[in-house]
Amino acid sequence: MNEQQRAQLQEAYPAWHIRRPQGMECLVATRLGRPLTEQEIYYGLCATLVEDTFDLLSEALAEQRKIEDAL
Repeated sequence: MNEQQRAQLQEAYPAWHIRRPQGMECLVATRLGRPLTEQEIYYGLCATLVEDTFDLLSEALAEQRKIEDAL
């Protein structure tokens, strides 16, 4: 994921902090704000997502948004 891709995801998902940890190949997105409730976790929301590619992280973030919208 280059900086432009990261910025695109960050703009599309402002409730998440998106980064590639230094020295690691994976991509990480951490939810900002309040902790998740037990119900939100039960329905599949995650506080942190770790994926290997930009496309996989983008898909995971989209899935999180879909779950949020359904709650």
